Amino acid sequence: MGKINQPVIHIFEEVNFGKFRSVRHYMLSGIMNGVSLLSNAINISKDRQFSKASPDFWLKTRLGNKWSSCVTGLFKTAFKNIYKGDIDNKKHLVIFKFLREDSVVLVFYYENYYTSDLSNILQFVKNYQ
Repeated sequence: MGKINQPVIHIFEEVNFGKFRSVRHYMLSGIMNGVSLLSNAINISKDRQFSKASPDFWLKTRLGNKWSSCVTGLFKTAFKNIYKGDIDNKKHLVIFKFLREDSVVLVFYYENYYTSDLSNILQFVKNYQ
């Protein structure tokens, strides 16, 4: 484990509202506490039961003019509309908070930090405005 650093907070807004049933595309609209650690566009799709991990959603990032393979699965937490994932085999913790009927996503990216005890982090994310 290690010291909890301030997360880089990415703000994404949906760009294809209602266009697809199982996939949503978001564009980066702001960053706080650093520089972007994700691409300018992300793709969040519902799980289609192809993995034993069974997350609720999958995250892909935009690489040039193509979508990456799945970067991480997004799993439910104890709080509504807040999901957890990891990047680079549990090297980086990512917490997703969906707002405004899922049209806005806040991504809390904890670089070089991962823990399975999310109690303090989830409280912070839940109360973050």
